[in-house]
Amino acid sequence: MRWDAVAAWSGRTIHALAQWETLAAPATDVDRPPPFVAPPDADGLPAASLSALLEVLAAYTSTPDDCFIGVWEGYGWPVEAWAGPEVLELENRTYLACRGPLSLAAEVGWKPARDRLHAEPPNLLWPADRAWFVASDTDLDSTYLGGSVALVHGLLAHAGLEVWPIAATDLIAIESDHVNGG
Repeated sequence: MRWDAVAAWSGRTIHALAQWETLAAPATDVDRPPPFVAPPDADGLPAASLSALLEVLAAYTSTPDDCFIGVWEGYGWPVEAWAGPEVLELENRTYLACRGPLSLAAEVGWKPARDRLHAEPPNLLWPADRAWFVASDTDLDSTYLGGSVALVHGLLAHAGLEVWPIAATDLIAIESDHVNGG
């Protein structure tokens, strides 16, 4: 579900720092059911969005065959399932990491769960040339990317992605959607 469609239904404003909780709460009475069944997974991008993102990212690195892919260890993935010996320890999270082609990011993060596959896509992506960096956090409802202005324009132009530019100084904490009342 695109967030702009949710904003149209709820009477809220879609913008770069919109957050799901405020965006999906109707501003006034609405006469039709919500266009969504559940909130978006906070674990990362859905498969179609990840595929579209990888398509764009590949064009903006000189090392698409040499990238790092990290998955939060809290998902419970056994290291031997896909990760290499690398472990990335950040302040509040530890990630299992592997190095390989960017396309590998679309293959990791899927495991059987009852009668379906459960998605736990990569949380971190970056190429060896450090041309860009992508981060999705298990506690956030959006994915963030740092990269060149040309990359940002490439992302904005892709019809399969819902993208807004933000500044490095923009707050992304809970309740920071001040346009919609966060």
